Amino acid sequence: MPSNIDITYINKSMNNDLPTIFVFTKNETPTFDALKEGVAWRVMPNIGRSSSSSFVFPIETSVGATWLNGQNKTQTLESIIGKRYTVSKDDTGVVLGANGNAADTKSIDVNNDINVPNGISANLYKDGKLMMTKNIVGFGQKATFVLKPKLYWGVASEIQESQLLNSAVLNSDSFFEQDLEGVTKATISLNGNAEEGYSFKIESQE
Repeated sequence: MPSNIDITYINKSMNNDLPTIFVFTKNETPTFDALKEGVAWRVMPNIGRSSSSSFVFPIETSVGATWLNGQNKTQTLESIIGKRYTVSKDDTGVVLGANGNAADTKSIDVNNDINVPNGISANLYKDGKLMMTKNIVGFGQKATFVLKPKLYWGVASEIQESQLLNSAVLNSDSFFEQDLEGVTKATISLNGNAEEGYSFKIESQE
């Protein structure tokens, strides 16, 4: 039975520029572009040399939706891989509900069944924080999410939690992939200096 994963980040680099470390996940669909659609799920600013930051990567994922530029949002529901969720309108207004199976057993589908300007944004959350989003899902269309137990680490000059990577100031367009399959605890470090560059490394995992 999979469990939550304890993750610790430690700064072992010689970086004097106060880098902000961020973590995101990818939607493992063929059309996903991390630089355009990736979302900073966790952000760790001001972690100085030899200092560390810890967080939990929960197994549970929630699904929700927003519309009218995020002004309005549905309730969030625990999502199950292989299931479909639909944003629709009932006697009370716009609601989100589970209704049947996704088109693929490995995916989570979010259907839009309401007519609103610019459609809906379908969102996935972990630990109550936005992890993945698909914007402008039009009426009669769906967003498909395929999740794998992987995290991607990056360095930025300016970035906020829940911010799309395309509106952040990134220090690099390449990211470090951390595979969490079968892992319950992991420590990852940032290493290097300005001359040689910076890189992430897995220090330990169990």
